[in-house]
Amino acid sequence: MNADFEFVQSRVPLTECLAQLAEEAAELAQAALKVRRVLDGTNPTPTTPQEAWDNLFEEVADTMLCFDLVGIDAGHADVLLAERNKLKRWRRRLAEAQETTEG
Repeated sequence: MNADFEFVQSRVPLTECLAQLAEEAAELAQAALKVRRVLDGTNPTPTTPQEAWDNLFEEVADTMLCFDLVGIDAGHADVLLAERNKLKRWRRRLAEAQETTEG
């Protein structure tokens, strides 16, 4: 990591980094919902598509930084395995729902 990261990590306790992660995750959720509103148009917003996507990317970066600060490696084998399992489950649910509507 770089000097900025080490400076922050050495001065902010893990408990506060976890709190910051929770805050950034909530902001990420709100940013994703804003992009959905922009794309859907059902509930209009003055936010432009570019602004909405830019904010979403910023919140992703904030969340990823907090992952790093608390020691979560998104590329760790356990994380990747959990991701694959969740994707398989999501696919299965979609297939089951499709079969139900077609059957």
